[in-house]
This record gives sequence, structure tokens and C-alpha cells, in this order.
Amino acid sequence: MFATYSEKTSSSEPNYVINFEEAGLISVIHFSPYELSQDLLLIALPTKILVTQLIIQENISLKELAQMHNGVTCMALAISSETTINTFPHNVVFCSAGDDYKIRLFKSDLGLHSSTKILSGHSDYINDISYDPESNYLASVSDDNTVKIWDVVNYTCETLFLTSPGTAVCWHREDSSKLMVAEKIGLIRFYNVNTQKPILSLEFGKPLSAAHWSPSDSQVICSLHLGELVVWDLSHPSLPTNSKLLHTVDGGYLKINGTGELVAFVNRLEGFVKVALINSQQQRLCASLDLPTSLSWHFRLPLLCVANDNKLCFWKISNK
Repeated sequence: MFATYSEKTSSSEPNYVINFEEAGLISVIHFSPYELSQDLLLIALPTKILVTQLIIQENISLKELAQMHNGVTCMALAISSETTINTFPHNVVFCSAGDDYKIRLFKSDLGLHSSTKILSGHSDYINDISYDPESNYLASVSDDNTVKIWDVVNYTCETLFLTSPGTAVCWHREDSSKLMVAEKIGLIRFYNVNTQKPILSLEFGKPLSAAHWSPSDSQVICSLHLGELVVWDLSHPSLPTNSKLLHTVDGGYLKINGTGELVAFVNRLEGFVKVALINSQQQRLCASLDLPTSLSWHFRLPLLCVANDNKLCFWKISNK
């Protein structure tokens, strides 16, 4: 059990902190985006991935359920909708992208049985991976200018060629035939995976480091261009709804929360985590961090988790 402590002295300080100092740098964290496994949190450490469960009592703590050893640095994580930890038998299914350009599929019952499958195909760093809502397919985007769509049953894949390195990939939550792919050049395309044809594109004219499709509103996209937050409404896709400069340096990573009201972003070079309301872009949090590497929202709770070097920092964020 990993217990939290808090040294909250101001509104910008985290409500809870968990120290992984002996384990090393935390490269990626990922809360499950599904109701049946909503308290599951994956934590990628230098050579292993911790499968943990969030325990909420007076404070919060993390219960370690399993360790998956992968031997490489993790670049991205994704959890399958098949995962459940609240019923028996347990079933945990997730994948990781390593710095060896390979994807590892992990499956465990959190007991005696576990397995790992390695998928090879990319020739450069994999920047993002995502399961479709029905967990029939896994999409991955890479610096090799491709997005690959893997069949998770027979492990075959289809390759779509991009015009620049892929930075983010995300599925429509209700329609598993629709896939969003963001490119570093500043282009966001939406594909019909059945026909493998683009059906819509968005372009802001500046290099793009991150993008996310709102989990609760399929019309809303947020993207980050040279430190500028851009909000898109797909019902009026010709121009962004609004934009605001958030960082003074390039790069960064963002995620929209489960209710679609808040967007959080970190920039490792600038050393800040910031949270804003999507509609008004009013800032709800600005906190200085030593080395922010990743962030993730809880599925239901207004709880943001940020990996800061070898610590996990948790904030309760109000949307009012």
C-alpha cells in the first residue's frame, strides 16, 4: 500500500503526494477511462509498470495489485475496456509503448495467470496508443509518420501514412469506426477505420504537441500548438472556437477530464501544471513542479494526478 502525505500550504499545492523515490523516474501514468475499472491507475517506472488501485477513505492511497516487467522505458499506456477489478475473476488488460519502438500487450487475472505479447512494426518512437471503446482494435502513432491499427485478436495491422510524425491518437467514445489522429505539423485528421479514408481535418497553422478528444462530448477537441491551447467544435470545424497562450515554450501534453469541463496540461521544459475551464479558458490551477512528465484524470472524480519526477501529485479541481 502506498500512502499519501500532504504539505498543502496554498491553493497551488497538491492535496496529496505519494513518493516513489526509491523506484526512480515515473515516465507515464494512466487512470482507467472506464467505469468498471475506474480506480485502476497504471504507473510506468524505469523497467516495470505498477498496476494499482486507488483507495479513497479520509485520505487517498494506492494499493499495488501487480507488477509487469517490460525492461524498457515506457512512452505511452492504454487500458482495455475488458478490464475489471471489482468482480471475480479479475481481468486486467492493457498495453504499453516502449522506447524500443515496440508495443507490449499485458493480460493478468492478478493471481496466477499473466501473459505478454509483443507487437513490432514501428520504426521510430511511438508517441501515443489507444484502444477503441469495444477493445477490438488498438491504434498507435509514431515518429515514423504512420498510424497503425492493430487487430487485438489476430495481431494483424493496417498502416495509414501521415504527412508528419503522429503525436496523439483517440477514438470516438460511441462510434468505434471513427479515429482522431494528430500530427506534429499541426494537422488533426479524423478517419473512418472501415474505409481507411479521412473524413474531416482541422488545421491551426502551428506545430502541434498534443491533442485530446473530449470523453463526454464528441464535438469538442482540445489541441496544443507552440504552447497555445486551441478548442475546436466539430459542428463548426472551419475555425477554432477559441485559443489562449498557456506556455511560453513549445511542447507539452494535455488531457480533458471525464465530464468535459476541464483541460489540464503540463510542460516539462516550463515546469508547470495548469488547469483551465474549456468554455471560458479561465484558469483553475497553476502549480510549479520539478519535472512533470505525465498526467491523468480520474474517470468520475474531479481528481487530477500528475507524475512529477519520482512523485505522484494529486489535486482536487473544482469546475466552479
